[in-house]
Amino acid sequence: MIKLASALAALLMLSTAGTARAAIDAKLAPDSVTLTDNGRTVLVYRTRTNDPAEPGRLNYVHPLYAPDGTVLTEDRPADHLHQRGLFWSWHQVRLGDEVVADGWFMKGLTFFVRGTKFQGQPDGSGVLTLDVDWIVNSKNELTYVAREVTQVTLRPATRAGQRIEFDTKITARVPGLSLGGSDDVKGYGGFSLRLVQPDRLSFASRGENVTPAVEAVAAGPAMGFAWPVAAAYPAWAVGLACKAQGQPITRWILRRELSMQNCVFPGRAPYAVPIERPLHLESTLVIQPRESAAR
Repeated sequence: MIKLASALAALLMLSTAGTARAAIDAKLAPDSVTLTDNGRTVLVYRTRTNDPAEPGRLNYVHPLYAPDGTVLTEDRPADHLHQRGLFWSWHQVRLGDEVVADGWFMKGLTFFVRGTKFQGQPDGSGVLTLDVDWIVNSKNELTYVAREVTQVTLRPATRAGQRIEFDTKITARVPGLSLGGSDDVKGYGGFSLRLVQPDRLSFASRGENVTPAVEAVAAGPAMGFAWPVAAAYPAWAVGLACKAQGQPITRWILRRELSMQNCVFPGRAPYAVPIERPLHLESTLVIQPRESAAR
């Protein structure tokens, strides 16, 4: 199995040195925003659902592309129809003691993307700012429960790989809001990846292989995901590091089966989001050539 030691060591070290002429840009469509790197599509953020029966299927990223054009994510896979590319969601959306929505299964919660703004940066990177309303629709009246502002920063690709940063602030608009993972021993919820061919992945953290388990596993603040070295699999490795309220997340739901991967926050016990204190989440994703990650 690939240990990905160098991938994890370099996860937060990728720079844009030597790429000042690189151009990150955005293409707006009625249902999406596409971020490109010198004309090459890197990711597509979904601003609108394409299925009225699933009003909560928006506010996520799919597809995600490797620098060679390989698609690295899946959306609506047959085994887990609710899983969707890169997504951040929770089973327990609570108001007081009541679960009013399940964002993971897209039940009782939808989003309204009120605005998208793209701005290029002097270093060649680009920042997509997303202004999103969270709306609970499980009751007779719609309830505006939170405002989310997510900044997606795309760094130009280098020979070391490509780096994407997600910075999310969730501000409650009503008293008593809290978010929690699945209400079981797994406790999964937060930033998640549905990668292609997940049953063939290997995992590593702090330069050591990590064995998946049913429950969350404790590991380092970054996790590496890699496919076998063979023509049938992506020639890339993916690294992920997550923080909540500025603190690294070191608990992971890992699946070597047809499912998703998740940096676990907050777990089973709900996390209160008072109106005066937004929830701040940071997730850094790195796509690195497999031969570099294997060294």
